[in-house]
Amino acid sequence: MRRYLLFFVLLAVFTGCTNVEPAKPPQWILDPSYTGKVGAVGTANRHYKGLAYQRKLAITRALDELALQTGVSVSLRMQKKEHIENDKISSVMDTDSSYVSNKKQITAHIEAAWQDPKTEEFFVWLVKD
Repeated sequence: MRRYLLFFVLLAVFTGCTNVEPAKPPQWILDPSYTGKVGAVGTANRHYKGLAYQRKLAITRALDELALQTGVSVSLRMQKKEHIENDKISSVMDTDSSYVSNKKQITAHIEAAWQDPKTEEFFVWLVKD
Protein backbone atom coordinates (compact mmCIF):
# COMPACT_ATOMS: atom_id res chain seq x y z
CA MET A 1 0.00 0.00 0.00
CA ARG A 2 2.88 2.36 0.81
CA ARG A 3 4.37 1.78 -2.63
CA TYR A 4 1.15 2.88 -4.34
CA LEU A 5 0.85 5.94 -2.12
CA LEU A 6 4.48 6.91 -2.82
CA PHE A 7 3.95 6.35 -6.55
CA PHE A 8 0.89 8.65 -6.66
CA VAL A 9 2.62 11.36 -4.61
CA LEU A 10 5.65 11.32 -6.92
CA LEU A 11 3.40 11.29 -9.98
CA ALA A 12 1.52 14.35 -8.70
CA VAL A 13 4.76 16.22 -7.97
CA PHE A 14 6.32 15.51 -11.37
CA THR A 15 3.09 16.24 -13.22
CA GLY A 16 2.85 19.63 -11.52
CA CYS A 17 6.44 20.48 -12.47
CA THR A 18 5.96 19.75 -16.17
CA ASN A 19 3.24 22.37 -16.65
CA VAL A 20 5.73 25.20 -17.01
CA GLU A 21 4.32 27.97 -19.16
CA PRO A 22 6.60 29.04 -22.03
CA ALA A 23 8.20 32.47 -21.82
CA LYS A 24 6.00 35.13 -23.36
CA PRO A 25 7.87 37.54 -25.64
CA PRO A 26 7.54 41.26 -24.89
CA GLN A 27 5.02 43.32 -26.86
CA TRP A 28 7.72 45.41 -28.58
CA ILE A 29 8.96 42.40 -30.57
CA LEU A 30 5.83 42.33 -32.71
CA ASP A 31 5.13 46.09 -32.56
CA PRO A 32 8.37 48.11 -32.17
CA SER A 33 6.50 51.43 -32.47
CA TYR A 34 3.77 50.67 -29.93
CA THR A 35 4.94 53.53 -27.67
CA GLY A 36 4.30 55.99 -30.49
CA LYS A 37 7.99 56.46 -31.26
CA VAL A 38 9.82 55.12 -34.32
CA GLY A 39 11.42 51.84 -33.34
CA ALA A 40 12.95 48.73 -34.83
CA VAL A 41 13.75 45.24 -33.63
CA GLY A 42 16.87 43.30 -34.52
CA THR A 43 17.27 39.61 -33.85
CA ALA A 44 20.08 37.07 -33.93
CA ASN A 45 20.28 33.37 -33.31
CA ARG A 46 23.03 31.87 -31.16
CA HIS A 47 26.45 32.97 -32.43
CA TYR A 48 29.46 30.68 -32.40
CA LYS A 49 31.59 33.50 -30.92
CA GLY A 50 29.26 34.01 -27.97
CA LEU A 51 26.62 36.35 -26.62
CA ALA A 52 28.55 39.58 -27.32
CA TYR A 53 28.64 38.86 -31.05
CA GLN A 54 25.02 37.72 -31.01
CA ARG A 55 24.05 41.03 -29.38
CA LYS A 56 26.15 43.04 -31.85
CA LEU A 57 24.48 41.30 -34.80
CA ALA A 58 21.02 42.00 -33.38
CA ILE A 59 21.90 45.69 -32.90
CA THR A 60 23.24 45.91 -36.46
CA ARG A 61 20.04 44.42 -37.82
CA ALA A 62 17.90 46.83 -35.79
CA LEU A 63 19.97 49.78 -37.06
CA ASP A 64 19.50 48.55 -40.63
CA GLU A 65 15.75 48.46 -40.08
CA LEU A 66 15.73 51.98 -38.58
CA ALA A 67 17.78 53.26 -41.49
CA LEU A 68 15.33 51.79 -43.99
CA GLN A 69 12.39 53.37 -42.16
CA THR A 70 13.97 56.82 -42.21
CA GLY A 71 15.12 56.76 -45.85
CA VAL A 72 18.85 56.32 -45.25
CA SER A 73 20.63 54.12 -47.79
CA VAL A 74 22.13 50.97 -46.33
CA SER A 75 24.70 48.65 -47.82
CA LEU A 76 24.82 45.16 -46.32
CA ARG A 77 27.32 42.43 -47.17
CA MET A 78 26.75 38.87 -46.00
CA GLN A 79 29.25 36.05 -46.21
CA LYS A 80 28.48 32.42 -45.48
CA LYS A 81 31.26 29.98 -44.65
CA GLU A 82 30.72 26.23 -44.49
CA HIS A 83 33.06 23.66 -43.02
CA ILE A 84 32.65 19.91 -43.50
CA GLU A 85 34.55 17.49 -41.29
CA ASN A 86 33.72 13.83 -40.72
CA ASP A 87 30.28 14.21 -42.31
CA LYS A 88 29.41 17.11 -39.97
CA ILE A 89 28.58 20.43 -41.57
CA SER A 90 28.93 23.72 -39.75
CA SER A 91 28.09 27.06 -41.27
CA VAL A 92 28.73 30.63 -40.16
CA MET A 93 27.07 33.80 -41.44
CA ASP A 94 28.97 37.08 -41.11
CA THR A 95 27.50 40.48 -41.92
CA ASP A 96 29.03 43.90 -42.42
CA SER A 97 26.91 47.03 -42.70
CA SER A 98 27.84 50.46 -43.92
CA TYR A 99 25.56 53.46 -43.91
CA VAL A 100 25.42 56.10 -46.63
CA SER A 101 23.69 58.89 -44.82
CA ASN A 102 22.91 61.42 -47.57
CA LYS A 103 23.63 64.02 -44.88
CA LYS A 104 21.11 62.37 -42.57
CA GLN A 105 22.13 61.00 -39.24
CA ILE A 106 20.27 58.41 -37.23
CA THR A 107 20.50 58.55 -33.47
CA ALA A 108 18.82 55.85 -31.45
CA HIS A 109 19.13 54.12 -28.14
CA ILE A 110 18.53 50.58 -26.94
CA GLU A 111 15.18 50.62 -25.21
CA ALA A 112 15.17 46.93 -24.26
CA ALA A 113 16.72 43.55 -24.96
CA TRP A 114 15.34 40.06 -24.47
CA GLN A 115 16.65 36.54 -24.98
CA ASP A 116 14.23 33.69 -25.53
CA PRO A 117 15.13 31.15 -22.83
CA LYS A 118 14.08 28.21 -25.02
CA THR A 119 15.62 29.06 -28.41
CA GLU A 120 18.33 31.46 -27.11
CA GLU A 121 17.39 33.90 -29.90
CA PHE A 122 18.40 37.44 -28.89
CA PHE A 123 16.17 40.47 -29.56
CA VAL A 124 17.12 44.16 -29.34
CA TRP A 125 14.64 47.05 -29.48
CA LEU A 126 16.04 50.35 -30.74
CA VAL A 127 14.04 53.57 -30.50
CA LYS A 128 14.89 56.62 -32.60
CA ASP A 129 15.80 59.70 -30.54
